Amino acid sequence: MDKEANPKQEPVDELEQRMRQWQEANPEATLTEIEEAVEAELAAVRKRLVEGLVAEREAVGEEEPDCPECGGRMVKNGRRERRLRGKEGQDIELDRQQWRCLWCGATLFPPG
Repeated sequence: MDKEANPKQEPVDELEQRMRQWQEANPEATLTEIEEAVEAELAAVRKRLVEGLVAEREAVGEEEPDCPECGGRMVKNGRRERRLRGKEGQDIELDRQQWRCLWCGATLFPPG
């Protein structure tokens, strides 16, 4: 099957190719070392996917939230780099919209 017929297969093919190159460079690797190398590659893929999906979701539409402190109107207050800890322990870097309340001055980042 060619890559144009199934474009979602391409990242898997790239991952498999990187792992085969790693295996060629580490022919004496133990099963544990192979598993650790695979986990490291999967963690990198997981991080890119999460960052990309969050960025896409944020780009689709930003609803103006109500202030969680006073219920007032919030306005955009610039974008900030956020570094969060992912489920698997990796750092996930997100460029997020920050909001500021016009009434009480509270700031927040959208959940998620």
